[in-house]
Amino acid sequence: MSLIEYDELTPHELNLHIQAYNEKLTRESKERITAAYLVAGWSRVKKLPDLKKILGEDRRGEQTEKQMLQTVKLINAALGGVVKKDG
Repeated sequence: MSLIEYDELTPHELNLHIQAYNEKLTRESKERITAAYLVAGWSRVKKLPDLKKILGEDRRGEQTEKQMLQTVKLINAALGGVVKKDG
């Protein structure tokens, strides 16, 4: 923040900027701790998972209508649903 911007702030606005800055520092600190924790954990893994899979970039192709219907049927059966047939 420049000195000119600072001079234009009210005490309340300055307090909001300070709170936002402190929250940003806290969030960045937690991110660094999380990264260190994951590095420590993954250094013990014998086979590292594929990074694309971890990042969610390993996407399968689109499902066909039959595959979608089969998935819905499996979910329905797992939740105790009943298949009703009209007619």
